[in-house]
Amino acid sequence: MLKEQIVASLKKNEVAHEEFQMGVSFGHFLINRNDLKAVPFEGEQGIESLLEYLTRNDWEGLYEEEALIGAQKGNATVLLQAGGQIELQIAKTDSLKVIDKTYLEFLQCLGSELEARNQLLLSVGYQPMSKAEEIATVPMAKAQLLAEALKGDKAALQALKGASKTVVTLDYAHSDDFEKKYRIAHVLAPVFAALLDNVPVLDGEDYNQFVAGIALQDDMKTALAKVENIITGHSFKYAQYSNFVANAPAIAVEENGQIVATDKTNEAVYDDINMTEDQVAGVLDMVMPEIKVTNRGLELSFVDALPYPLNMAYVALIKGLFYNVDNLNALNEFVTNLSAEVKDNLRQSVIEKGMEAKFNEGNVREVAKDLYFMATPQLPEGEQHYTQPLDAIIFKDICPKNITKRQLAAMQGK
Repeated sequence: MLKEQIVASLKKNEVAHEEFQMGVSFGHFLINRNDLKAVPFEGEQGIESLLEYLTRNDWEGLYEEEALIGAQKGNATVLLQAGGQIELQIAKTDSLKVIDKTYLEFLQCLGSELEARNQLLLSVGYQPMSKAEEIATVPMAKAQLLAEALKGDKAALQALKGASKTVVTLDYAHSDDFEKKYRIAHVLAPVFAALLDNVPVLDGEDYNQFVAGIALQDDMKTALAKVENIITGHSFKYAQYSNFVANAPAIAVEENGQIVATDKTNEAVYDDINMTEDQVAGVLDMVMPEIKVTNRGLELSFVDALPYPLNMAYVALIKGLFYNVDNLNALNEFVTNLSAEVKDNLRQSVIEKGMEAKFNEGNVREVAKDLYFMATPQLPEGEQHYTQPLDAIIFKDICPKNITKRQLAAMQGK
């Protein structure tokens, strides 16, 4: 029954092509300028007090028990991840200008307060100086359950508490459209990750390889992340994704009004239960693949957190590729015709060589260039300029991680 309920949920979230919108979530770390370490949740200068500042400036607080764990204003919602990562989630819209305006207003709202605190909202793919095991888990039930369940899986815990992402949420029209978008995103994830690689430091040490997010994802042991086991087949529609979720660990169940840990699968826990829509949504939200399906749509979370305006450039790139029918069909044909060997080798290759990694008959940089030239002309006339920050990366080899590294070094007086 669980699989059928998941399929029904995915089908219910279908959207007509002419009504497609995009949602985004821009990740950040709140760090101290003097030592670049993570700011704790509690305390006079903690994350919770920064959220309290927002509530004094026309934002509505979001609470779990008595803890202030987020804030909402209009189409913008501030959410926390397990390690205190601060995400600005912007509601779905068909306009890049709306996303742009909303994000800049958020930064402006916090600017003077962060300066007074000598703190920085840093958009980077991994916390620069604090190790994951040193970062306290925020007082949220889901975060604490995941942290406890993953404590023996170093890479998963690093991803949970030490990593931050730029997430784009896509609509899909039907099962075939879902399959195309999921497969394209899955195969090309290493290309997007290499193009926008933004992890110069990992656990306080210079990170001398590339795309740390891909490396962490591949090193995870948990079945919460291993969608690759079922996407390698010829079909990946609603039924296949529901199989992945059903076979993933449930992490926690409710017993006698209490949430307790479990090592059972979702199917073992929920298969005999006629679940509410919110319960199904909760199950979908607990898995951790790079492309996750929720009641919001297809969430692409394989790109590091990025500073403005690179974050907007990436969102524009995705819009121009995935929401143009000709581009979508061309990319689907391209990834479908790739050999399994090429796809398997790509992930390890980008970790070692980044944009210069071999891909098919060329390299990742050449594919990224093709994607750029495919996407930009298909954006509305008033939005084509948003991809321009990608020029420096593709044509001048100016890597985001190197820019961030210089920024961090300057703050340390190096």
